[in-house]
Amino acid sequence: MATSDREVRKLKASVQSLQSALATIAGDIEQIAGSAGSAGAAGLEHTKAKLEDIREQIGDLVSDQVDRAEEMGQSVKKSVVENPMAALAAAFAAGVAAAILLRR
Repeated sequence: MATSDREVRKLKASVQSLQSALATIAGDIEQIAGSAGSAGAAGLEHTKAKLEDIREQIGDLVSDQVDRAEEMGQSVKKSVVENPMAALAAAFAAGVAAAILLRR
């Protein structure tokens, strides 16, 4: 469970990093368009809108994935609590399979 929590935190940090990078790009584009004059203003607004759409899509996608990961973690935790012997047997079988595969 600790691994899934760590992965969720990494995913959230990655999203924040992407959002920050998009904000930096938007600022750079704004500076370039400002030096281009009024002809670049319309293009700047269009580009800013597209960047904002991309940022929202990334945020939505990551949010959905984080929710799914948390649900899966809770589901696994519930299964282990309800069926500890089955969980132990599955872990043992996975360990045996890994040992066989790694021995080759």
